[in-house]
Amino acid sequence: MNTRTLTTEQIDNLFELCEFHNVRYYDVQIELVDHLASAIEALWETNPELPFDEAAFMVGAQFGVEPFSPASYNSILPSISGLQFSGESGFEAIKEAKEKELRRKYDRLQWKYIGEFFKLPKIILTLAITFAIFLVFRLSNNDIMVSYCIQGFYILSLAIYLIFIYPKKFHLSIITGKSFLLYEQFGKMKRSAIGAGLSFINIFLFVCKLALLRLNPPYSNYFNMQLFVSFFLTLSGITVAAICIDTPKRIKVDFTQQFPQFVKS
Repeated sequence: MNTRTLTTEQIDNLFELCEFHNVRYYDVQIELVDHLASAIEALWETNPELPFDEAAFMVGAQFGVEPFSPASYNSILPSISGLQFSGESGFEAIKEAKEKELRRKYDRLQWKYIGEFFKLPKIILTLAITFAIFLVFRLSNNDIMVSYCIQGFYILSLAIYLIFIYPKKFHLSIITGKSFLLYEQFGKMKRSAIGAGLSFINIFLFVCKLALLRLNPPYSNYFNMQLFVSFFLTLSGITVAAICIDTPKRIKVDFTQQFPQFVKS
């Protein structure tokens, strides 16, 4: 005997149920609908003749969904005479658990992308830029001026990125009426880029103050300090590049592949 499965219309009804119970994000709805569908189909394994509305009612009651608050006239949880609902809502707890699970998943994905950015040839590039900055510091007679020049270059680059590059390359438009945790994560990349940029400016200010140590330091210690500062600036800059460019690009690709029907052309 074939196993009974949900139809497309019945799955749509489960999405309707999630929307009615304030499940904001569509990707969280997908997780919950899969959870509900699996429970309903498990009931059908032992009772394949059970009508969908009754199976949905039973599963909803197990999850703490109020059956006497239908989402619409044709709700999947109709009021069935003689049945009483007395349990506390476990649906809200399941929803919050799924949201946390997805947030952790997307955070891990973000750090994975950042980690994958630091591979060859990025490692060679990091060492090359470190040596170049170190060489500029060594050849310059005014470390403060060099620091301010680097700072100005970075501020200009950040402004160009936010005004021109991000809107053109990484902006993602979705149809109205839908919310996604993954899209929220995509927006988080831009905020992270701005935050990283402001932090990086503070790093430059630190470098400027550090340059003053050249007035009266042991020369060998200052040599080591210059090398450390050059490496730290390079590492910070490439990390910002990973956050601002590589990660948003990959998240945009992920979103477009997972939810192409919701992306505006």
